[in-house]
Amino acid sequence: MINRRAFLGGAAGVAVAGTLGAAGPTALPDYVSGSVIQRLLDAARDGAGTTDAAGRRIAKVPKGTYLLTRPLIIHGGTHLDATEARIVARFPATGVKHTMLLNSVADTTGGYSGRGNIAVTGGSWDPVWDFVQRGVLSQAPAMNVLTFVHTSDVLVRNVTIWNVKWWHAIELNAVRRGTVSGCALKGWIADPGVGLWHGEAVQLDLAAEGTAWAGLEDRTPCRDILLTGNVCDTSGSQAGWGQFTGSHTAYAGHVHANVRIENNTVANTRWDAIGTLNAKNVRITGNTVTGCAGGIYVKSIQNQPLATVEITGNRVSGIGDRDALAIRADAAGAPITDVVVDGNTVNCAKVRYYGAVTPRAGAVLQCR
Repeated sequence: MINRRAFLGGAAGVAVAGTLGAAGPTALPDYVSGSVIQRLLDAARDGAGTTDAAGRRIAKVPKGTYLLTRPLIIHGGTHLDATEARIVARFPATGVKHTMLLNSVADTTGGYSGRGNIAVTGGSWDPVWDFVQRGVLSQAPAMNVLTFVHTSDVLVRNVTIWNVKWWHAIELNAVRRGTVSGCALKGWIADPGVGLWHGEAVQLDLAAEGTAWAGLEDRTPCRDILLTGNVCDTSGSQAGWGQFTGSHTAYAGHVHANVRIENNTVANTRWDAIGTLNAKNVRITGNTVTGCAGGIYVKSIQNQPLATVEITGNRVSGIGDRDALAIRADAAGAPITDVVVDGNTVNCAKVRYYGAVTPRAGAVLQCR
């Protein structure tokens, strides 16, 4: 298991307000302190503001460029509308959790019991831009942007995220009923010490030892997840992600379930475009994958059988030296059954089935 949580403890950093002035190679804008957004989130928690159709209190961020030096904490029943905002980060190397936003979760929270019904919509989020402008990109810590743990009913919609360093644009960790829709995930700075396979723009994670951002390390998986209509690509200044979506932490007996990956556009990933690990009842359909090192890759883990995988109607082209479409069940005690692979536009020479992969009765495994 990869431990990405070296920076998960400590007190909050110092808030920054007002104009920071010129520094480095480029004059910086007149930043607004991120504490302004936090006050809006706290006011929504306390009942201020209007509600959206799902009953969430709306924290509407005014137009401006906001500088965060600590994570924003979003509360249950809150809708952060950052449509007109640009949000950048200047986090210290230690002393704060390295994510631009985290939901509020008590230390004793487990399962999906953290207060949910949370939405984040809009905004341009960039965790390294300020460091680049000051000519000190090497000082930017590894970061997540939006992180949700031990909660349910999460919506992330129409968010643009730029140039994440090492970690993830959006992490759903022990989340039930989570949707990521219409987002643009552009550019990733790879960790030179870890394989490209860990660079998921949208990661489905377990609240396990060393990976729980808050609450209990009880290995709660994700379930009822929808990723739809997103674009994952390069940014212009940085290369593509490792993967659009996937996982790299897994335990037998703790299985992600009911994962739908639909109608996304994925280009130029440096590993597989779309992956699932230790997930059952998976539906991957209608996605367009171009110019990636690998295409669609579904995998089981040792001693954990999986059932129901449907990969249909995807368009996969320009794949590098990895498989264009693969299902891998070659670990001991880990067959994958009830499988449908059909109607994909893909080079059959780069389609592979490894180990005990069994089609649904009456169905086919394309290219087999």
